[in-house]
Amino acid sequence: MKPYRVALFDAFSEELFGGSVAGIICDAQDLPDELMQQIAKEIGAPATCFIVGVDDCGVEVRFFSTVKEYPMCGHGTVALMTWLAGDGVFTVDPGEKRVVELRTPSHTTNVALQQRPDGRLEVMLTLSGVAFESRSVSESDLIPLFGTAIAGAVGSLPSELAVAEFSHLVVPIDSLETIRNLSPDYGKIESLCRHIHADTLVLFTLETECPESTIHCREFCPLVGTPEAPASGTTNRALACYLLRHGLLDSESSDCDTIISEQGYEMNRPSQIRTELTMCDGELTQIKVGGVATKTIEGVFCVS
Repeated sequence: MKPYRVALFDAFSEELFGGSVAGIICDAQDLPDELMQQIAKEIGAPATCFIVGVDDCGVEVRFFSTVKEYPMCGHGTVALMTWLAGDGVFTVDPGEKRVVELRTPSHTTNVALQQRPDGRLEVMLTLSGVAFESRSVSESDLIPLFGTAIAGAVGSLPSELAVAEFSHLVVPIDSLETIRNLSPDYGKIESLCRHIHADTLVLFTLETECPESTIHCREFCPLVGTPEAPASGTTNRALACYLLRHGLLDSESSDCDTIISEQGYEMNRPSQIRTELTMCDGELTQIKVGGVATKTIEGVFCVS
């Protein structure tokens, strides 16, 4: 039996039992693809990160859900970088910011690591922009998926498909009460996503639980192996770009918009995801998504 160091983190959560769980497997460069997928299924987290190489400049990693490999993973990155910094692989001095590379088989991007005044590490992942496509989804399409609570609550802005590493159907909802009271039918959600070529379906409202939050959202992902995600990095990038696209941010008054998204409340796994949009002359020039992660488990995973 060969032991591999393993850890679990609650990403996008300041405390235990919040956020989205990410697994991490160290020194995984000798594991074949099929075994990585089996291990990810066994761990059962929305994402498991397999570290296949580390140097002074960054880390090479592969992300797997329980059913497929991901091209990128926001919550997995926050967990991964938190562990590597805590393990002394990347040192981050108080008051300073360190930028390292995240390398996946299809992407290389920068990740900023910085200690907050309270000593917690904040991880901010740089992501590419989002393309939007029209997807007409009516209230009558959504009621079989979420029950009658959604009747009369679909917002006036259009539903759109946000496309980047993943594709997300973005649906605006008028009220927080509606978001809370959804009764998701995951089989029907998966069928709709498959039909319209969306990886996930995300609903959001501008009404929030916390006064400091910008939006409240729920994301449903049965097609990629997770019925509902309690915290999502790449998805909140898409939501932030949707808000900007439809004039829901005060972008003219600042070179940087910060969007605080709350997610996971209906799953009793409250999460906070921070997205920063940098603007220059009215054009979007940079997107960063991130937050903190809390370690829950550390040990070994034994492979025969």
